Amino acid sequence: MSTFHFSTFFRNLLTAGKAHKTLIGICLFAAMVTAPPLGHSAGSIVNLNIPDLELTNQDGESNHLVTELIGDNIAAITFTYTSCTTICPILDGIFKSVQTRVGDAMGREIFLITISIDPANDIPPRLKARAEKLGARPGWNFLTGQRESVNRVLKGFEVYTPDIANHPPAVIIVDGRRGIWSRLSGFPSPALIEKALKEHLVVRQVSSR
Repeated sequence: MSTFHFSTFFRNLLTAGKAHKTLIGICLFAAMVTAPPLGHSAGSIVNLNIPDLELTNQDGESNHLVTELIGDNIAAITFTYTSCTTICPILDGIFKSVQTRVGDAMGREIFLITISIDPANDIPPRLKARAEKLGARPGWNFLTGQRESVNRVLKGFEVYTPDIANHPPAVIIVDGRRGIWSRLSGFPSPALIEKALKEHLVVRQVSSR
């Protein structure tokens, strides 16, 4: 049985004719804006064992992923690389929209983390340029590190692939304080990610009363 590869699929689509590209645009727009009804759970709860390794952000600052960067925070995590021209710009665009949607909670109660799957090339200055291009505000970390460390982290998130050009799109939601992880596969809409993050925030607010 042949294996389906997201990035190969998108590369083939990008070589299609004008009519096909119009259809592609419609499909991607639908993927980004469609979210399940509010009564539905935002994401599937998963049991992940993430190694607490040091990664470096776009400003050259190194911190342990689990205990320091995630810590007690609520965060959305995704996986891209800067030279990707297929699915990564879509994921970047989704996170950029999430950043706007969460408003003042950004960098206070809610954080965004983008982990590079190409650490050999995605050094901090390159991540800094990407962050600036996307208008990343404080609280959105772009992470890289030693290849072995990054690969171990990717395996912990169950998104590792030896062929980075065919990595599957995914978003992980975590409440670090309660140790709850959930997975949103494919291209979840900004509204769905916002909903998942704010559900954890509401639980905190209720429990603190």
